[in-house]
Amino acid sequence: MAHPKIELAQKVQSSLKDASIKLTGYKKRTFMAQATLDYFGGSPRKAETYMGCSKDSSKRA
Repeated sequence: MAHPKIELAQKVQSSLKDASIKLTGYKKRTFMAQATLDYFGGSPRKAETYMGCSKDSSKRA
């Protein structure tokens, strides 16, 4: 089953990456998990591609 390609504005992508770099610990994992649900349909692999975080981080929160 094919999933629709995610199109995020460059500004949104930049903000997500910036936040994931600046946050640490449980705050970072919580943010990444919520962003994964909100923007990437709950797919850690997609979040990893767009935010540059590891799949395990977004799954752990």
